Amino acid sequence: MLKSSCLGAWSLIVLNLVLLWLVGCAIPGPGPELCPATPLVVRAGPDGSVEQGYDTTGDGKADCSERMNAAGIVDAIRFDDNQDGCLDDRDVWIVLADVPEQDRRHLVLILDSIPFAMVESLWIEGRFRLFHQPSRVISPFPVMTDLCLSDFFGISPCPGVESEYFDGERLRNGYVAYANKDNVPWMDLVDCHLEPATHASVYVRAKKWYRHELRRVQEHFRRSTGPRMIAYVVGTSALGARIGRDGHQAGLIQLDRFCRQLTFESRGRARISLLSDHGHSFMATRRIPLARLLAEFGYRPGRTLERPGDVVVPEFGMVSCAVIHTREAAEVARDVLGIEGVELTAYRDASDAVVVLSRTGRARIRHSRGAFTYQPDFGDPLELLPIYASLRTAGKLDAEGFASDAVLKDATAFHPYPDVVHRLWRSFHGLVQHTPDVLVSTQDGYHCGSAFMSTLVNMTAAHGSLRQASSTGFSMSMCGRLPEMVRMEDLRGELVRACVPLEKLESHH
Repeated sequence: MLKSSCLGAWSLIVLNLVLLWLVGCAIPGPGPELCPATPLVVRAGPDGSVEQGYDTTGDGKADCSERMNAAGIVDAIRFDDNQDGCLDDRDVWIVLADVPEQDRRHLVLILDSIPFAMVESLWIEGRFRLFHQPSRVISPFPVMTDLCLSDFFGISPCPGVESEYFDGERLRNGYVAYANKDNVPWMDLVDCHLEPATHASVYVRAKKWYRHELRRVQEHFRRSTGPRMIAYVVGTSALGARIGRDGHQAGLIQLDRFCRQLTFESRGRARISLLSDHGHSFMATRRIPLARLLAEFGYRPGRTLERPGDVVVPEFGMVSCAVIHTREAAEVARDVLGIEGVELTAYRDASDAVVVLSRTGRARIRHSRGAFTYQPDFGDPLELLPIYASLRTAGKLDAEGFASDAVLKDATAFHPYPDVVHRLWRSFHGLVQHTPDVLVSTQDGYHCGSAFMSTLVNMTAAHGSLRQASSTGFSMSMCGRLPEMVRMEDLRGELVRACVPLEKLESHH
């Protein structure tokens, strides 16, 4: 095992350069087989349904078709089984709802960094009509893949916020931890995924690797014989981070064609459910040199906490959040807030309240018996005073000003910081094994993390912050409609209620 203590700073830089050069030279395999992007034939039925016929063989004739009911959902498919060159009443419809459960094969496809708003827009425009309308999925904060998917699989807490984390004694080397999968316990529950050591290559050649990943999922699904397969695709994150909105747009259209291809080739037996771990904020970003600025303030960034003034600042990825370990949380949270690009900071005080700071306000979140108060000392850092006032008017606060978790969830579902009270509280209470002392959420247009990576990669989208674009992923299923808004920690249960077989999960490690 390569120990980080054996590597000086220059050795790590050389190692990282070599690794990036090697993965950048890696050549991914072929892309997936996809259904045509547009139908060859469109026919309206007298009952409000619409049939769309596709030419999947390239001979200029429609050989299979799907029927959208009056609600716009595909409910049946048929094929030119008699090979008479046309789709007509002699070709029998396969009604998807009538396929026996024992004949169905479920694919749960987890897509990294797909924002809800883009999927909703494409669904409204007529794409993804194999699925019921997409639902908003609110990710935990910090908005990081490992935290999100540990929540989805019900195995939180995660050791750290990301692969480079402080374990209570020292800062773990992020590259070694990433390669060893030390912070990805959820990956053992996934049937098909790229190994973490490959991920850097995906970000270098995003389009080719994304198509390669879809091909791997397609081939794995074709080979598998069980009733359920779970797959994870990291290439969608690379498409957004490197190309931005256009990268996601092209990737989602390919995904729609991919899902239609699986449905046709399985003759309606495939049941697909899609979800993303979190969203993406589409804006070029620049790095906040957090550790360097803390040093200029008089703190001592390092790998351990030994004396007053010591701080440990993991700087591994390129994300719109950061964590700090310190014995002076209140002072560090206050001082970091003045850094350009920092929007909010938070820490836990001696009374176990979560203190949230902005440049114009400070407030405390307290929890009792499944309910929360939000009490500003001054200002309104989370912009929640109008919501609490309306809840008081509606009689939904108790005498001490507590609102139930369920009430707050509904009241803040579309807030600029969605479901923010619950998410901030969990950040310090059970989400992470080695809980940070200070949490940082940046403004759009800024990121924290690796100086090395920031010189190599131009980011056109980021995630991590409390803001809605970063925090809101999506889910939708062929099996049924999910709630309009669902927390990531509750999503698996909602999919089970929609008859997606995710009750029993086994490690593949």
